[in-house]
Amino acid sequence: MNWTNKENLGRLKDLVSELSDRDAQLKQDLQLFEGFFETFPIPVTIWSISSSGTVLSRRGNGFVCKDANNLEGLFSCPKVKELSVSKHELALQGEKVDYFVRSAEQLFYVKLMPRFDNAERICGVTGISWDVSDNMLILSCLEDIFEYTAGRRGDYKKINEKSKEGLAASRLKILLSEFEK
Repeated sequence: MNWTNKENLGRLKDLVSELSDRDAQLKQDLQLFEGFFETFPIPVTIWSISSSGTVLSRRGNGFVCKDANNLEGLFSCPKVKELSVSKHELALQGEKVDYFVRSAEQLFYVKLMPRFDNAERICGVTGISWDVSDNMLILSCLEDIFEYTAGRRGDYKKINEKSKEGLAASRLKILLSEFEK
């Protein structure tokens, strides 16, 4: 095909326009996404580090220190820091990692994904954490109710069945049982 300069310029103009529209939409989506983090009822945090451990971004309402510049400074609780740094090192080697970690008063579910550049080399890690402390309390209460009402009759039997139903539906319980294997 022979394209004239005018046709090439027209196609280039269309392409630039499409890319500009796409970029504008991506920025708008990112702003909406950040708005969700500010008002989401479950504390969620997302962050990104480079392959050298430099903090590139962090958003959310929990898990990481807001003024951290590097991976070592990202976590204030020593127990969280020790486990999380070692898990990030695995992700920097190309593994997808998820884990639970407990601070003094909170339980977090964390997912780490390695990021790749155009040449398919690992260029960093993106992480996201959910504070599942409240869900863990609810799960613990359901387990206690199930245990206290086991083998009982009447309304206790109904309560036992309802607590069993709630336990079976708990995604957190399923995740925790997978980690205990």
